[in-house]
Amino acid sequence: MSEKKTQKERVIERINEVGSSFNFWAFHHYILRLGAIIHDLKEEGWEFEAAYGKELGEEPTMHKNFYYRPSNKPKIDII
Repeated sequence: MSEKKTQKERVIERINEVGSSFNFWAFHHYILRLGAIIHDLKEEGWEFEAAYGKELGEEPTMHKNFYYRPSNKPKIDII
């Protein structure tokens, strides 16, 4: 049986897999608090570049999509 992940864990996993997270992906994965999760990550030392798909040159269907791409992730000390 797999362990259920929190929404925050799923967002971090998505960022680590593809390099960004965005509102359409979050919505389709039942994550309705993406902005709050990004805020929490910023409080933990993450830094993000954020922009609409149109600004990033995405196809027209993705123009209203809002992307969060980490520009700095905090270092994690493993004991």
